[in-house]
Amino acid sequence: MRANVNSKGSTPPQQTASVAASNQLTTHPLLAVLGVLLGALTSVFTGRLLSVGSADLQGAIGAGSDAMSWVSTSYNAALMFIGPLIVFLGGLFGPRRILLWASAVFMLSEFLCPFVAHNVGALMILQFIAGLSAGTYYPLTMTVIVRNLPLKFVHMGIAAYALDILASTHIATALESWYMSHLSWQWIFWNALFITPLLMFCLYFGVPRQPMPQSSPKTNLWGFLFASSGLTLIYCGLDQGERLDWFNSGIIVAFLITGVFLTAVAIFRRLTKPNPLLNLRFLATRNLLLLGAVLVLFRFLLLGPTLLLPQFLGVVHGYRPEQTGDILGWISVIELIAAPIAGFILYKIDSRLLCAVGFAIAGLTCFFNSSIDPGWTGETFVASQILNAVGIAFALTGLVTSILRNALALGALQNPANILSLSCWFQTCRLFGAEIGKTVMVRFLVIQGTFHYTVLSQNIDGGWLTQQRLKHLASTLYPNGSGADDARLRAVVEMGALLKQQITLLAISDGFKLIAMSAAVCMLLISFMTYAPPLVSKAKETAS
Repeated sequence: MRANVNSKGSTPPQQTASVAASNQLTTHPLLAVLGVLLGALTSVFTGRLLSVGSADLQGAIGAGSDAMSWVSTSYNAALMFIGPLIVFLGGLFGPRRILLWASAVFMLSEFLCPFVAHNVGALMILQFIAGLSAGTYYPLTMTVIVRNLPLKFVHMGIAAYALDILASTHIATALESWYMSHLSWQWIFWNALFITPLLMFCLYFGVPRQPMPQSSPKTNLWGFLFASSGLTLIYCGLDQGERLDWFNSGIIVAFLITGVFLTAVAIFRRLTKPNPLLNLRFLATRNLLLLGAVLVLFRFLLLGPTLLLPQFLGVVHGYRPEQTGDILGWISVIELIAAPIAGFILYKIDSRLLCAVGFAIAGLTCFFNSSIDPGWTGETFVASQILNAVGIAFALTGLVTSILRNALALGALQNPANILSLSCWFQTCRLFGAEIGKTVMVRFLVIQGTFHYTVLSQNIDGGWLTQQRLKHLASTLYPNGSGADDARLRAVVEMGALLKQQITLLAISDGFKLIAMSAAVCMLLISFMTYAPPLVSKAKETAS
């Protein structure tokens, strides 16, 4: 009886106005969706461009490799820091204000970066500010898409979102090489000046205005700060761990211990003090937890074309970044075709099935690539990378659709805190997935390289087989040398280079097998997920 009275007559006027404003739809939904998609593209593309162009940037400004490694870390760490905090800010100010102000700050910081680039400390600060502002796009993207598109069209919005993320990841290598060849290193930062004004225009005229709340939510900012700081320190520890030799470095130990402690404090505060802007119970369901694990493992699939392929072509065949970029460009073209096809397929089949098919295609492609040999060139990879692009596009589109299906089935739209919590959770999974994937793969390659070196070097023992090999190499090199001793010395160097090449090839082959196994694990996790109603059926329920 009390519930009926409250639902009919006791709702305060301010709360009614706030609810009505939060449910308001913009009159320009396509502009709103385009704006957040451009924002997500800018966020991912800037980080990828900075990573790919790190060596060129280091040479241009004369910085050391140690200092430059922290520039990329500062940008990505800021993305992690703002992830949990955006739940608080989004609930307090609304998406429109956050995105517009963040876009202005992002554009200004990226514009100023080349002017302070020779001071690496100042560059790190500006990149951290840029990361804080760019990090607002991804958590709010799905919120804006779901709230501004009819549910029957959300599939295509998801397909555009998947294409947005994947294409920006793969095209960065080619574009960075073009900037260095035809423009200058400054455009690694100024690239954002092209897109940001357009996305601000879309956000200004697309996202609806919302009144400021009459009173601040009864929540405590400290819990969000503890979570953001803790996760950021863990991220920095993972990002710099391999370079600083992990637990042999006091910096890494301090990062990880402090990060784990602050994260534990944030969880304890949340359990003891309920927070109206964060709903952890909404996330504590089997499907959403499994989908978070799949998203983390999905990042392994991207390491094939972004890490293993460039390393193989660079070490074995001496490819320059622009040559590797031409190969990766094919992936973006195929994803441009595959992502919309995946969106149409989702109207007919279960998103879990599409996701599993995508992982199967990508996994089989990586297993095929594990049979590489020194005769493989960039052209050899074209066919396999076309299939890999289709698999990745299908997997990500099906994965994001499964996330939305489960979220809507659990009532994500009934409470703004639900969808903000969902966005924060999957933003954290996405960033940690990328960092965990890169860290594990780099460490795995080092371990496998050491193993293969130990095995292969046992056959180079100074015996007659080794001497015959050196003699053959020396006779080949003798005409270009200054004598027999010089030819033999050059033959030893050449044999060492061949050994390094073979070790790299075998380690990369093992890396492709690891990616194929991670795809198989993703398919296994998907098989444990329960059914969630399609978005089209939810649209019909809403209409009725």
